[in-house]
Amino acid sequence: MDYNREIHALSAQALAFGTVISYVLYRVAQVDPKFASAIAQGFDDAADHVEDFAIRAGRAASPEHTIKALQIVEGLRAGTLGRHPPKHSV
Repeated sequence: MDYNREIHALSAQALAFGTVISYVLYRVAQVDPKFASAIAQGFDDAADHVEDFAIRAGRAASPEHTIKALQIVEGLRAGTLGRHPPKHSV
């Protein structure tokens, strides 16, 4: 098995998913301010979930993993809703 090839394929897949999610949510947010508010709350919920997971996992959770996950959530938020102050600073 070619692990480097598999890693690159997974990385490309993650990039594609993140891009699609950001653009679809961006379009939905433009339809109605209520949708934009609900999407923003969804990003808050996602960041809270990452933090809760890290707390529950304790030392088993890699700090780098948690920080990267929060960076991804906040990056998707910024790409979807624009540059607003993030709820969770990383």
